Amino acid sequence: MKLPSAAAAGRKRLQKRRKKRKDRIRKDLERYGGRILHSREMQKAYHQTHHTRSTVAEHTRRVAENSLAICYALDKLHIRTDIPAIVTGSLCHDLGILDRDEKYDSNRECYHQHPTDSLEVARKLVDDLPEKTADIIERHMWPHAGAKAPNSLEAAVITVADKAAAVEDFIWGSRVKPVGFKETIQNIHNIRKGNKHRSKTASGGRKA
Repeated sequence: MKLPSAAAAGRKRLQKRRKKRKDRIRKDLERYGGRILHSREMQKAYHQTHHTRSTVAEHTRRVAENSLAICYALDKLHIRTDIPAIVTGSLCHDLGILDRDEKYDSNRECYHQHPTDSLEVARKLVDDLPEKTADIIERHMWPHAGAKAPNSLEAAVITVADKAAAVEDFIWGSRVKPVGFKETIQNIHNIRKGNKHRSKTASGGRKA
């Protein structure tokens, strides 16, 4: 019987760790953000173009996943973060962009105003929204658009994750079609499985 090589064993361990992290992200998003993920606002976000080639929903997914991945890494360094605030803040931070063409006269206005509008949406979706989460949403544009600097570790995490996700939006674009409520969570967590087949599926899933 041929024993697996060290490289093969290493790949298997890496795949196992990635799967474990994805499962943890899925559970945290559902546990702390299920109501937002199943909301009409999030469903509508799949129809709202964002960063030219993506959608508000897909950008939101990237920010949420990036933020949680950072938090899990910090946890290994014994640096604790507020996961509920991370989940709620990341899922709501750009929902104010919905209907941008009807609300804003220019991209500049959207740039400056959407954090405030996103906070209004968050207050509708989340009862007794914590002040920390409100600050995350209001400050996520820093250092742009005159936004105040993050005032918590969680706000800093999402600010960084948001910028990284914006780059991903431009590179990868949109990869899914607008779907029903039941499929929303599945799309958010499994979308990366289609990376290798993007050239075959992008034309059917990309919003102009």
